[in-house]
Formats: sequence, C-alpha cells, structure tokens
Amino acid sequence: MFPFLKRIWIEQAAVEGFNPYQDSTDVIVELQDGQTWLAHFVTVPFLQRQMHISREVAEAEAQLLPVRFVTLETPHVVVENLLTETIEDTIENLITLGTFESVFVPCQVADLLPEGDVMPS
Repeated sequence: MFPFLKRIWIEQAAVEGFNPYQDSTDVIVELQDGQTWLAHFVTVPFLQRQMHISREVAEAEAQLLPVRFVTLETPHVVVENLLTETIEDTIENLITLGTFESVFVPCQVADLLPEGDVMPS
C-alpha cells in the first residue's frame, strides 16, 4: 500500500454469501492524516443483474417501456472482481494517475460504521 494510506475497509468482504465476481461493495479508504474517502466498487455481472431487474420492473408497469438500464448515483468503480488485492491495486493506480479524488468522495466514518467498529487493516 502507498505510505499515506492507513487502511482500506471493504464492506462486504466478511459477509456470508458475498461473491467477489458478481457483487458490489462500498470501499472506505482512511489516509494517514485521518481523512476518509468512499466509493462503490461493482462488477460487470452486478451491473447486468441491475439492468435485468430494471427491465422486469418496467415490464410490470403499463406506463413504462421495457428497457434494460442502470443509473449510478454515487461514485462507482467497475472492476473485474472484488478481491482485496484487486481493490487495493485499483486504489493505488487511481492515486498514481491522480484521479483518486475524482472517483472517491470524502466521508465521515462515524456516519457509515456502527459505534466502536474499527476498519480492518
């Protein structure tokens, strides 16, 4: 990890049933200076599943046209898989390319984690 990165927390990594090749997860990065940043990492199969769901919803509603689509409201990073190494390498690449702050948004850890939880190293 880059020296100014303190910890990376991958929300779903410890959840039973989590599939790193087909799911999505929030990723929080804590820097040495205490700043925390958030982005949502997704796989292509996850996006495809969301598109399929949107079509099913549209087919159930008479006034909607049956199309597959997905909207992305928060910063998203599309990756091949959600393995820890892939996420860490992606973050390091974003930092090296100078695009980290255009993909991740500042956040408050206290707003995202239950009291007393600590992000794993």
